[in-house]
Amino acid sequence: MEQKQATLEMIYEMLKKIEMEVEMINSRLNWEGEFDEEENAEFAEGTKRAWEEIDEGKYAKYNSPEEFLDSFK
Repeated sequence: MEQKQATLEMIYEMLKKIEMEVEMINSRLNWEGEFDEEENAEFAEGTKRAWEEIDEGKYAKYNSPEEFLDSFK
């Protein structure tokens, strides 16, 4: 049981690091002029759908390792 707990904590920490890296990369990207109008519209629609799904609670967010681990109980 302790090994499972340690593994889950390690996974949680790795996911948090990946999330931070993605945010850093996204903040440095400059997409202006990269895509045509149709591609921009497709991206905007996908983003809108994703936010709707997040607002509906389709995806979970965890604020701490404990909250993440509690979700497996």
